[in-house]
Amino acid sequence: MALKDKKQIQKNHSFKQSFTHACFGIYRIFKEERNMRIHTSIAVLVIFVGWLLQITSSEWYWVMACIGWVFVAEVLNTIAENIVDLVTGKTYSELGKHIKDMAAGAVLISACFAGIIGLWIFLPKIWLLLIH
Repeated sequence: MALKDKKQIQKNHSFKQSFTHACFGIYRIFKEERNMRIHTSIAVLVIFVGWLLQITSSEWYWVMACIGWVFVAEVLNTIAENIVDLVTGKTYSELGKHIKDMAAGAVLISACFAGIIGLWIFLPKIWLLLIH
């Protein structure tokens, strides 16, 4: 029986069950959220460029932390949107709109911060390649 067919109402009984539910949640986000797929594509590109430019291990730390931060922000945004939709149904709610806007703003802030860190790491290396 598929995971989506089971109607679990109790706490997970094992690590395996918790892990399975977590993986299904990640699958749903990638399947349903276009922005998560965009963030993933950008992350893959950034990792590839980091590999090409041979960034240092401390720079890798910052790159991976920023990628993780943006992913978590996108997940929390999706959670907020789904909770608002669950509570309001098809009824417009000004408070629901504010919640969704704030959650989207958190993603924007994290993506801008990641972009600034990316520029800080990559621009000097790209500049050196261009002038030599």
